[in-house]
Amino acid sequence: MLDAATKDGWHRADILAAVRKRGSTLAEIARSAGLKRQSMYWAMITPHPRANLAIAAFLGVPASSLWPQWFSEDGTLISKTPTPLPRLRAEPIPQASPASSP
Repeated sequence: MLDAATKDGWHRADILAAVRKRGSTLAEIARSAGLKRQSMYWAMITPHPRANLAIAAFLGVPASSLWPQWFSEDGTLISKTPTPLPRLRAEPIPQASPASSP
């Protein structure tokens, strides 16, 4: 799954797919690392060094390959800034005109 790497790191879906392709889940990785399952899912959107490093170790890639914005080449945390979540733009709900109301 090394082709999933970019200068921005791997996409969350690519990481999850790689874990599943290796026959595991984030919950199983969490249990083996002594972490809560939720920690692994949070680690996909915000830096959580123990969880991030457990995922990287399971995949056999450096954490800096998965999350270059958070980890240096030697695996130390360089930023605690979470990845911004995409915001969906809500369309306004059309209002009925007073003339068409019963």
